[in-house]
Amino acid sequence: MDEQEYPLIQITDEDIQQANQLSLHCPICAGAVEKNLSEPALMPVVCTKCKTLYHRACWEQSGGKCAVLGCGHTEYYVHGTDIRPTLTIKYTDLPQPSLNGHSARRTKQLKAEQKRQVEQLRRPGFWQRLWQWLLDQIKIE
Repeated sequence: MDEQEYPLIQITDEDIQQANQLSLHCPICAGAVEKNLSEPALMPVVCTKCKTLYHRACWEQSGGKCAVLGCGHTEYYVHGTDIRPTLTIKYTDLPQPSLNGHSARRTKQLKAEQKRQVEQLRRPGFWQRLWQWLLDQIKIE
């Protein structure tokens, strides 16, 4: 019987990173990493570079750096914390209200439009009025 040769599989650094990100086990102790906030040593932390999940104690045991081959990054964040950049707005960043009549006039227009929309929402629609009329007709007879 002829043996079929399969092409060699190339495993890249990216493949290793993806596997580490998908794993819910610590690469140091191989234990499951769970959201455990009551025990500081078991708190889940994530390498900021390769996103590998660790127990905090295991991270510290590995010398305070990532144990993934080729990473070795020294910074982590606690799993579940938002690390996205935040937008900060100061009061001085806001536009100052204009003192001319155009701004006041526009404000009045917007308030009138808002009042009209609220009244329109409170007004019963066609089907509600028809249903109410039918109910009133049934009560009369």
